[in-house]
Amino acid sequence: MNIKATFLILALAATAAMAQTVSVGRPVRVPTGTAAFYPLLTDDAQAVLVTQQDYTGLIRIDLSTGEQQVLSTQPRAGRNAMSSAVSTNDRLQIELLRGDSTILLTPNGADQRYLWPQLSPDQSRLVYTVSGSGTYVCDLMTRQVSYVGKMRAARWFDNQWLVAMQDSDDGYQVTASTLVMASVDGTTQVALTGPDIKAMYPSAQAGHVAFCTPQGEVYVMTVDLNHPKAPQQ
Repeated sequence: MNIKATFLILALAATAAMAQTVSVGRPVRVPTGTAAFYPLLTDDAQAVLVTQQDYTGLIRIDLSTGEQQVLSTQPRAGRNAMSSAVSTNDRLQIELLRGDSTILLTPNGADQRYLWPQLSPDQSRLVYTVSGSGTYVCDLMTRQVSYVGKMRAARWFDNQWLVAMQDSDDGYQVTASTLVMASVDGTTQVALTGPDIKAMYPSAQAGHVAFCTPQGEVYVMTVDLNHPKAPQQ
């Protein structure tokens, strides 16, 4: 049975308040067979890629059948699977590939350390985390930077919403971690998971969100964001 919880999001429009609802399906555990981390949903959300905690190896798991396919056993295979048109270099600066050129980006200053960069689906904006500060979105055309909030490992749900983790630790281990959905301007946040599960390192595709726990459990859940209809003139 697919159990869903529904949340009401209040998003302020330019002239009036508009309401949106988020329906969240019950997290379903993916049968990995062994500890797995950093899940990466395929574009159609029909399968998930997982790796070991040190990024060794890469396995594809079909979410319908549970069938597993070993794609690689090499070191850093999991890290390489996450590589795309944007990444961070050894100095934790953002590198953006544009054609044959690599553009170095430091939206919050060259003295900052950048983590988890990802381009929006329409390629117009960049989300990233600044170490010790939080998550930001940068408009690649205007270079305007918006603070989203104190969260990490943000991934794009669509062009207007992000999914990220808000985690805490005692200096030795993770004590709590919750997934949240946040608007790109940081004005709205809603929790997607509760305190009963330590949800970390999300991946979002096609209305689905995958995450792992510190113990190497992988889960997938549906997230339905109902956009309000624009008022008729």
